[in-house]
Amino acid sequence: MERPEVIINVASSLDGAIASDEGALILSTTEDFVRVHELRNSVDAILVGVNTIIKDDPLLSVRYVQPKEPAPFRVILDTKCRIPLTSKVLQDQETSPSIIITSEGSSEDIQEEIRKLGSKVITVKMEKNNRFLDLEDTLKKLKDQFNIDKVLVEGGSTVITQFLDKNLVDIMYIFYAPVFVGVKNAKLLFEKEVIHNIGNALSFEIRAVEKLHEGYLVTLKLKKDE
Repeated sequence: MERPEVIINVASSLDGAIASDEGALILSTTEDFVRVHELRNSVDAILVGVNTIIKDDPLLSVRYVQPKEPAPFRVILDTKCRIPLTSKVLQDQETSPSIIITSEGSSEDIQEEIRKLGSKVITVKMEKNNRFLDLEDTLKKLKDQFNIDKVLVEGGSTVITQFLDKNLVDIMYIFYAPVFVGVKNAKLLFEKEVIHNIGNALSFEIRAVEKLHEGYLVTLKLKKDE
């Protein structure tokens, strides 16, 4: 494979919400948290969008299990270098290196400040619509420059939607918590305009369904276009 293997992991309510407009929803159980950290421990990089960093300020480290050496890279998609310099993934250089993926047009001064903190900054192309970073270019550079063979995508909803929309997902894990939270102002699992022709919808092969404490873990494989 010319690009790294891409795994999506997400926790969702039964009505498809993965976060509120104010930040994360705690939907995973302790049992699922352990599974997530085992999954983190099995990959070369953990990837999120900058909005996740701004709202939640996660460390993106491996806990609950004995961490491997070296720890997975922490990769942040950040088109305009909006990441706060005080964020945990920049301030903590002992856990693992952080890689900021940004556009060629982002502030070179901020890029330099990020490098001074010990993190890597990589510029990639933009998509043709000039709204999002080119994910294929991103994955290629992660593989070529850092020997990353397996990437775990954890969010947020915009990032997950981009990877799915570009058919760049190999395996997807969804932990469903047995709750309805309401989707008004929520961040949804897949944020696209509604598809009225079901034949044009994203289609998955269900690989496994497993009961985890009070919720269910569904393992999916995205059906690729022939």
